Amino acid sequence: MLRNTVIVLLTCVILVLTTYVSGGPADADPTAGADFVGAKSCKRCHYKQHKTWTKMKHSQAWDLLQPKLEAPDQKDHDGRLCISCHVTGFGQADRGGFKSVEESKHLLGVGCESCHGPGSKHVAAGDVLKKEKRKKFNADEPTFIVLRTTKCANCHNPHHPHG
Repeated sequence: MLRNTVIVLLTCVILVLTTYVSGGPADADPTAGADFVGAKSCKRCHYKQHKTWTKMKHSQAWDLLQPKLEAPDQKDHDGRLCISCHVTGFGQADRGGFKSVEESKHLLGVGCESCHGPGSKHVAAGDVLKKEKRKKFNADEPTFIVLRTTKCANCHNPHHPHG
């Protein structure tokens, strides 16, 4: 009897931890309905993180690509556009993601939203904090909406000739 109870409890703990670590159900997107806003919007509240990011290669991803591109439609060896990994929100223009260099200068480079997802809801929730000059949300206020998991392997994978 005790053995069965322990097994059931361990199974429940594993299920809860798996759901928490994975960020919830696989089909749940906490950024649904949010649009891309660019790293400068994040800088307003996350100054230290933004400063660190500006020193990283991710922030310079577009600049590092430019000399190597002969034409904007050049494709890499697996058929994707090279720029897909060097800008934020590529292929998601309907959500305010990268459209072109002229229209999306604020999304050049691998910005915050490349990993955390579109940030308009997060910015709106943060504006509540700034306006009321509070450091924490109350229980009845909206929470920040960001992706918990990143998909680094979308760009950093063994099929690319770079790290």
